[in-house]
Amino acid sequence: MSEQHWQLWFEKIWALREETLYRSFFGDTGPGIYTLPASTFASLGEPNPDPRFLTHGVFECPPNPTRDHWLYVTSGMSNPWGDTPETANPEGYSGLGYEFTVHARERGRWPILLLHWLMAVQLLVAAGKLQGELLQRNDRIPLGGPLAKKDGLLTHALVTAPDEVGLSDNQPFENQPTYPPVFALPSGHVDLLLLIGITENEKNFAQSQSVEGLITLLRHHHVFPFTDPTRISMV
Repeated sequence: MSEQHWQLWFEKIWALREETLYRSFFGDTGPGIYTLPASTFASLGEPNPDPRFLTHGVFECPPNPTRDHWLYVTSGMSNPWGDTPETANPEGYSGLGYEFTVHARERGRWPILLLHWLMAVQLLVAAGKLQGELLQRNDRIPLGGPLAKKDGLLTHALVTAPDEVGLSDNQPFENQPTYPPVFALPSGHVDLLLLIGITENEKNFAQSQSVEGLITLLRHHHVFPFTDPTRISMV
């Protein structure tokens, strides 16, 4: 296959995700993408990241008539680097197989910084540059300190999905995310993994009572699917 042919295939996949699917899921995706800076990789011990990783980034989606809050979504981890039209498996996963979303009641810089850090970690793990494992639903991620607020209580992020504990008597919950948990590209499927900031006590609750139990509790207190660095613990 010629380099030009591969480039056209790759760019069509990229455009389908960002210009068609994301806009249908999230509406306005903002003025542009906040790309991953090299400094984020350097903070993780990788001063010379793969230049392709620096094209990945985060969209900041403002409120719209169907969503009264801000939404942040990554783009790039599902890029099929290393695949071609001949080797890509539409029934498998595209790239790492997922992108992240964060819901915030107010606009802020912290969701972009959080997602940049987490993207960089995952890309370096996938490249064999950092020890660890790729994330899955129900994982709890230690943040190394409070999220965005020095005296805040959110010290972990829970990996879940927009459809987690999604319906009650076939009725959607208040503020139930309306985008799908998975979408398809010609290069494979992509999971949209929802990140929620949680406290130490909530992390322990999920460990002893189940993640589903924690999400039910967060829903009861109108916390899910939001991350609010100033909130108190629900446990």
